[in-house]
Amino acid sequence: MLFLKRFNKTYQKVLFALGLSIVFLLITAVTRSTVKQAGGIACFFIAGILILAVFKVFFLEFVEEPGRRMKGKRIIEFLHTCFGWIVFVLVIYHSLYFLSLAFWPENEISPNYYITGVLALIPMSLVVTSGLDKNIMAKSKEIKSAYFNHIFMTILFAVLIIIHINFQ
Repeated sequence: MLFLKRFNKTYQKVLFALGLSIVFLLITAVTRSTVKQAGGIACFFIAGILILAVFKVFFLEFVEEPGRRMKGKRIIEFLHTCFGWIVFVLVIYHSLYFLSLAFWPENEISPNYYITGVLALIPMSLVVTSGLDKNIMAKSKEIKSAYFNHIFMTILFAVLIIIHINFQ
C-alpha cells in the first residue's frame, strides 16, 4: 500500500490502473492460449505412449539377448512413465482452468465441451491408478486384468479426447 502513495495525481493513478489492466489481460491471453495448447500437447504424448507400447512389443519379440531385453524394457517403461505423468499434469492444468471458467464464464463455451472434458477425466484417473501398480506385468490373473483395464481405459480416454476436441 505504501507503493500506491507515490501516485499523487489522478493521471498517475489512471496510468497505473491501465498498466495493471494491460498486464493482467496479457497474462490471461497467454494463459488461455497455453491452456488450450496443453490439451493438444497431451494428445501428442498419449500418441507417443501408444507408439512406445507397440515398439515395446516388437522390441521384446525380436531381441533375443536377455541383457538387452531387460535394459530396453526398462528404458521403454521409464519413457512410458514419464510421458504418462506429463499427460497427467497437462490434462489437470487444462481441466482446472476450463472448469474455473464454468463457474466464472468469460465467454460462451458449449456445455458439451465441459461434459466430455469431465467424462475424459474418469478414464484418465483409472489409467493413472492402474498404471501405478508396480507388478502390472506379473503373470497372475488379477494383474493381467489390471493391465488390460489400463489399456482399455487409455483407449477410452483417447476416444473421449477426440470427441471433446470436436465440440470445441
